[in-house]
Amino acid sequence: MADPILVVIFLRGGADSLSLIAPVTDPDYIAARPETLRVLRSGDRPGHLLPASLADAEFRLHPAAADLATLFNAGDLSLIHASGLRDATRSHFDAEARIERGATAGAAGGWLGRWLAQVQAGGPLPALAVGTAQPESFGGAQVAVAPSLEDLMLLPGHYWAPALQARLLAGFGDHGPLAPTVQDLVSLSGLLQGRIWQADQGAARPYAPAVPYPEDSDLSAPLMTVAQTIKEDLGLRVATVDYGGWDTHAGQAPVFEALLSGLSRSLMAFWRDLGPQQRDVAVVVQSEFGRRLRSNESGGTDHGRAGAMMVLGPQARGGRLLGRWPGLANAALEEGADLAVTTDYRDVLADVLTGHMGLGDAGQVFPGLIRAPLGLYS
Repeated sequence: MADPILVVIFLRGGADSLSLIAPVTDPDYIAARPETLRVLRSGDRPGHLLPASLADAEFRLHPAAADLATLFNAGDLSLIHASGLRDATRSHFDAEARIERGATAGAAGGWLGRWLAQVQAGGPLPALAVGTAQPESFGGAQVAVAPSLEDLMLLPGHYWAPALQARLLAGFGDHGPLAPTVQDLVSLSGLLQGRIWQADQGAARPYAPAVPYPEDSDLSAPLMTVAQTIKEDLGLRVATVDYGGWDTHAGQAPVFEALLSGLSRSLMAFWRDLGPQQRDVAVVVQSEFGRRLRSNESGGTDHGRAGAMMVLGPQARGGRLLGRWPGLANAALEEGADLAVTTDYRDVLADVLTGHMGLGDAGQVFPGLIRAPLGLYS
């Protein structure tokens, strides 16, 4: 069996968990929001019923999440409601930073950086941040950052590419900590050029996925990069992808629907594209926080607390709605306004690292965490 792979999708902006996984029969939910900001049981576009419950309420996925419902019903997808940071903050930047550090103040680096240090992953490309910036979760680790594999090649096909590589090696070869990084960069570039560069075309070979990805989703291209990296057998162990735009203070309904549709359809395309390699992959979807229970006057919702997480992978016991549902009665809300956090997001990540990624002890990755395992892999 190949080494297990983890893909982390971060929904930047604070995705509304009460629209993603909605307690459609909860009277407090019904009273707090107009129909346009609720998932309904009936009508032209009812939500997708989840044959699982956390409490007496009936939960449904948003109508735009048809493919997520398919994955859930197939037993490949688990949903964790009322999850998030234990310590309250409604600042995007603060919440993202805390989640990506994965530890209390003073811990060095990010949680993925600490995991990479534990496993000492080898291979040409063990860690990839798809995009233009390295997320804080990779803090303390050497990570490739690029929108595509082609972007990791050094001027392929250019007449002075060999001269550039030679100059890089000569310039840093005997100069301390930069030397291994430059050597790795040059080696990876050469490997990729041999794999995907078409000299006769003067261009990289286009990735040919096994299934079409939705062209109207901004998530499709990053997930195709991850799928291509996995299929090229480059030693990938972990990849991160950002999917932004979830800060829906105004006019939430159409924005949220478009974003969730893109997430649902792109994730299904990625999963089908992997084919038999699904068995090696787990996908975690998370956001920095959820939204407030009550809608605002602009047809949106403001920054809240608890969100929802998703774990996709055949090794987990999917088709389950996990966590503890705190309810939406005023006395149960955090500060009388927000869905309360009942599951520490690190417990979900620790389950994935120990259950799928083969880590023996998550304590070094999440220092200070007193684990409450969810049983994702049991």
